[in-house]
Amino acid sequence: MPKVKLTPIKQKTKKEEIKEIIKNPDDPLAQYPLRAFAYSNEVGAAVSAMPVWGKAAELLLWIPALMYLGADIYDKYRRGKEGDYTRASAAAAVQQAIFQALASVILPTTAVKVGQNIAGYTAKFDGSNLSATAKEETFNRLLDEFDNKNFAKGSVVASDGTVKTGFERVKERIIDEKLKPALASTRKDLKTEGIFSKIVRFFGHTKRPVASAKADESDVLTFFENQAKKLFEKQTILENSTREQIASDHPELLKLYDKAIKNSEKRAKLLIEKSPDYLVKKILNSEDKAQKTLIQAITKNYDSVEKRRILVKDKIDSARVVKELLKNPEYKASIENYATRLEIARTALRNYIKGKSIKLGLLKTAGGFIALGLLAVPIDNFVHKYIIKKFIEPGLETVESLANKNNNEPVDGRKIGPA
Repeated sequence: MPKVKLTPIKQKTKKEEIKEIIKNPDDPLAQYPLRAFAYSNEVGAAVSAMPVWGKAAELLLWIPALMYLGADIYDKYRRGKEGDYTRASAAAAVQQAIFQALASVILPTTAVKVGQNIAGYTAKFDGSNLSATAKEETFNRLLDEFDNKNFAKGSVVASDGTVKTGFERVKERIIDEKLKPALASTRKDLKTEGIFSKIVRFFGHTKRPVASAKADESDVLTFFENQAKKLFEKQTILENSTREQIASDHPELLKLYDKAIKNSEKRAKLLIEKSPDYLVKKILNSEDKAQKTLIQAITKNYDSVEKRRILVKDKIDSARVVKELLKNPEYKASIENYATRLEIARTALRNYIKGKSIKLGLLKTAGGFIALGLLAVPIDNFVHKYIIKKFIEPGLETVESLANKNNNEPVDGRKIGPA
C-alpha cells in the first residue's frame, strides 16, 4: 500500500480565533436591518423640522434607538473580549457604549442638523435673504397672532383724529409692539449665551426667534410685513365674499375655501357661544354691505367710538348684545351666516399658513436625510478605525492592566504570588 503523506492541519492561535469571531461574528445586532434601528433617532431628528407632528415623532423614534443601543451594549458585555460569551467584560461594554454614543447618536445627529441648516439656507435665494428657519419663525408668529384673533382690526379714528386702516393697526400691534422687542431681546441674550446653551439649542428646539434675530432686521421686518399683509388681504376677501364671488374674482383662494367649509357651521355655533366679543368686533369692522343692518342695530345703543371700544372688550356685554340680536330671526340668520364665513376664513388661512411651514419643513427634512445617507457609513468607519482602535481600545487595555496589576493578577487570569 502506497504511503499517503498527510498535511498537518494548522491550528489557529487564540488571537486568530478571537479576530475571526469579531470580524465575522454571529451578531445580528451588527448587521442590517437590525443595525438600522440605531439610526431611528436620527430619522426623528430629520423629521423634527416638520410642523405639528415633527417634534412628537422625534421623541417616539428615540424608543427603538434606545432599545437597540441597550441590547447591543449588553450583548457585547456578555460576549466579552473573546467574543464567545465565556467571560463577560465590562471593558467591552464600555467600548461599545462609546462607539454607539459617537457613531449612532452624537455624530449622525450633528450631520442631520448640519444638513438641515445647509438646506435651509437655500431658502434665501428667493430674494428674501432669510433662511427656512427664519421664515418658519415668521409663519409660527403669524399663526399665533391669527389664533389670538389679532387680525380682527378694521379702520378706526384714533384719539388724535387720524384714521388708521385695518392693516396699519395689525402692523402696529404685532410688529411694532411684539416682533421688534422680541428680536431685540433675543439678540441681547445671544451675546451672553454660554457654550452649553448653544449646544442644547443646536440639538434641540426653541420657540425664540433665534434665526430671525441673527438675520438682518430690515429683511425680517420686510418679509414679516409682506406675509402679514397677504394674510390680512386674504382674510378680508374670505370673510366678505360668497363662494361664487371667490370663484369668479379670486380663484386662487377657492381650494382653501372649499377645504375649510367642512363643519364650518358647527364651528360657527361655538364661535357665537365662546367668543361673542370677537364676533361683535368683526361685525363692526366688516366691509360686507350685508352686515349693515347688524351694524346699525349694534350702534343704535353704542353710538360713539368709545362706547363701541368698551363693548368689544367686554365679553359679558358682547354676549348680552349677541343674545338680544339672536332673538330677531333676520338678525339671527345674518349672525349665523357671518360667523360661518369667519370660521371658513379662519380655517382656510390657518391651512394656508401651515402649508407655507410644511414646504419649509420638507426642505429642511430632505437636507437632513441626504446628510444622514451620505455620512452614516463614513461616520461608522471613522469612529471604529480611528477613535475606538487608536484611542479608546488602548486606553481601556491600559486601565485594565493597571487594575489587574493592583490585584496581583495578570491579564491571562493566573494569580501571582505564593500558592
